[in-house]
Amino acid sequence: MQASFSAAQATGAAVEAGSAPALAEQLLALWRHVLTHGGADSYAIFDELELTLTQVKALHALADQELSVRELAEKLNLSLPGASRAVDALVDRELLTRREDQTDRRMKRLGSTPAGLTALARLDESKLVGLESFSATLPAAQRKRLSAALRPILDDLHREQDR
Repeated sequence: MQASFSAAQATGAAVEAGSAPALAEQLLALWRHVLTHGGADSYAIFDELELTLTQVKALHALADQELSVRELAEKLNLSLPGASRAVDALVDRELLTRREDQTDRRMKRLGSTPAGLTALARLDESKLVGLESFSATLPAAQRKRLSAALRPILDDLHREQDR
């Protein structure tokens, strides 16, 4: 486990402890460790679902709201043709819907289908397997400290989402 953290620790020496860049390096080191040692192939689910990263980003962006192709492209920082290709593939696979906008019939609105939401749930389940595998390697005291540190952060994030 030590080797996974050495790159972040080495570069972290030049970054002020407790600063946003230092925390970002620590989170990156942890994320890399979880991805590579999480017990499951973290990327295999992409192949299984036959989804590209761009398509997954589009599904996430449309999970709880409708957007036009242009709005989606802007939100994901994609070219309009790139967003259109991703959307076309997802509509063809019935993971997204495309309908006319009620106020402007020239514009099309995109939204998730139940199958699209199921695909996102499968992605989350795959991530959870890796996170659970990693969590199981931690001593109980570390799990409790990590959970205690995450709880107020997650509570704040949930409050922000509810606004």
